[in-house]
Amino acid sequence: MNENKKKKTVSTVWVSVIIAIVIVILLNIFVTVLGEKVSLKVDMTTNKMFELSEKTYEYLESYSTPTDIYLLAGESEQDDRIKSVIEKYAAANDNIKVTNINMSENPTFGKEYVEAGNTLSANSVIVDAGDRFKMFTMTELYGVNAQTGQYTSLNVENKITSALKYVSSEKQLKACFTTGHNELNVDGAKEKLEDENYIVGETDTIKNDIPSDADLLMIVRPTVDFSQEEISKLDAYLLAGGNVQCYFDVDSKNLTNLYTYLESWGIGVEDKVVVETDMSNSIALGESGVALVVPEVNSYEFTESIVSNNRTLAYFPYSKSLLQKFEENGDITVMNILTSSDKAYTTANEIVAKTGDEQNGTYNVGMLSVDKKHGSTVYASGNTMLLTIDENTLANNYGLANYDYFMNLINYTTGNEDNFIVSEKALVSNVISISQLGAIIIFVLVVVLIPIAIFVCGLVVWIRRRNL
Repeated sequence: MNENKKKKTVSTVWVSVIIAIVIVILLNIFVTVLGEKVSLKVDMTTNKMFELSEKTYEYLESYSTPTDIYLLAGESEQDDRIKSVIEKYAAANDNIKVTNINMSENPTFGKEYVEAGNTLSANSVIVDAGDRFKMFTMTELYGVNAQTGQYTSLNVENKITSALKYVSSEKQLKACFTTGHNELNVDGAKEKLEDENYIVGETDTIKNDIPSDADLLMIVRPTVDFSQEEISKLDAYLLAGGNVQCYFDVDSKNLTNLYTYLESWGIGVEDKVVVETDMSNSIALGESGVALVVPEVNSYEFTESIVSNNRTLAYFPYSKSLLQKFEENGDITVMNILTSSDKAYTTANEIVAKTGDEQNGTYNVGMLSVDKKHGSTVYASGNTMLLTIDENTLANNYGLANYDYFMNLINYTTGNEDNFIVSEKALVSNVISISQLGAIIIFVLVVVLIPIAIFVCGLVVWIRRRNL
């Protein structure tokens, strides 16, 4: 090979090497920039645990409030699950910025949050839009089994999307719980309402009028009847477009005035217990021997997602019987939302055992009455356990949809169409199973054939260039 040809070959090789290096550098820059805009990770979990739901993405399309999301963790201590989800928000909307804060390197960060009564801890997440902020501890971003202390679900999307709605909202809806009738305190339901941007308060209907700005009035397991004066207040509130939810229980008895008023809305309440005998309509709570009854959920606008996804509601263990007094009466329409199976029976027996005269049948345990003229609604439930079973137990151990049903119902009746519920996602460990034959094929391909092919190609190139 002459000298000129040899120099030309060497020059070509160097040019090729330089071009290859430039391409690698440009590719690296492109991938780095792309990674900041779009997540390059692929969620292979069966329930898309690290992916945002379609509803959240739709919400983020029109989100216009500049918002900072702070993850209080250094690189070595950050929770990869939490970070993986919150980074999706910044990737989907330029108004949202995610920042890692190493508290060891930034000890003065978050003074305003501490002054507001919060405690800053590792892997806490703060959603701050300037005028409002929400803060969650690491434990709040997971569902925890109260008995074992183990994490059972990932609640990051559930919490962060709710926080964005809260910090960007100009108006909050108001929910009031009645007092003065020995009502049951339902902290889980109140917390859920607050998470979904509702102002939660109480009102003593004996002493005060029902607040005119209340979007929702909750009556939870009264055991003392409402007076006629209170019924008049209730009627005035509904005629002005209010929304009432009444949750009874088997020990809510002899509430004559309240029962009579509900009948004018087409809902009758019996002092009888609905007992479900169909064991396929129940869920056993682990080894405790406690059974939860599963009602049938009829399909309506606000239950469609629950029905179509075959999600389950449950209550413990009985319910009062509700009667549909009419289907329509003028502008009022009554809907049967939750029912028993056709194998249930009712009894007035305190021990809820059959005495021999009870007839099997389908009974109503959840009903909604809508007044189209006044834009008001009345919902009645034959039990309170839809709300009072521990939220972690409901959502995490059994994937029950009780609180989703509760909030879907409230958003539907209050006309809060912009609101939606993000369900918690169970923690899953995806395992890729490979047969012995498949393992051998992969081993031979990766360890033997590919290296041999690369060696042969290199050898051929070397021989050809050697002979030039």
